[in-house]
Amino acid sequence: METTTITLQELDEKGACSYGRELFKKHYPKGKADYWDVIKKCVALEEFWDINWILKELDFTLPDLVLDELPDEPVFVYPGKVIIKGDVKITGKVLTKGGLHVIGKLIVCGYARIWGNTKADEINVSDDGRIYDGAYGKTINVSGDGRIDDGANGETINVSDDGRIYDGAYGKTINVSGDGRIDDGANGETINVSDDGRIYDGAYGETINVSGDGRIYDGAYGKTINVSDKGRIIC
Repeated sequence: METTTITLQELDEKGACSYGRELFKKHYPKGKADYWDVIKKCVALEEFWDINWILKELDFTLPDLVLDELPDEPVFVYPGKVIIKGDVKITGKVLTKGGLHVIGKLIVCGYARIWGNTKADEINVSDDGRIYDGAYGKTINVSGDGRIDDGANGETINVSDDGRIYDGAYGKTINVSGDGRIDDGANGETINVSDDGRIYDGAYGETINVSGDGRIYDGAYGKTINVSDKGRIIC
């Protein structure tokens, strides 16, 4: 596979953190190393956030990688966009530079982690799965301790059973129930909050329904707002 060289000087110029620079100097005292050797070392050390930084900040990008299925590896790293033509279930760690795009259904579960913006026709995050850098899909379901960081964008977004979306949710229909949480606001045509669901930092929509101990904090703004069955909007 095509490669390049990472140097300590480049890390300094790109603003790498002191911990990352010291780690590089420890393992590569000559001040330079092959790109993939560094990636393999980070995988072995479980320094996944350092890999994410390398992918985002260093000027090395490979062409789009189109696959029928994701390789069965505990950690998959690619400095470019990865396109999967079909449904995929992820239980390991996936780190990309250009994002993971699934033409089909994506399941993220079992302590799985995805770094890089994620797109799919349908996204299901559960069982302590995590998506970092945002999620985009027609339908997005987050439940069972699943998490999406950096926002979720979809036509229908369902958050339940202790699922979490951080940095906002944007969709036509947004449903929050069963201890589901959305932080940093929700924006949609129809927003339904019920059964101990929570939206923090406001809700903005055409129709907003709050019931069954549902809560919206920091205000709700819409043409039609219905509050019933112990639902609350708290400013």
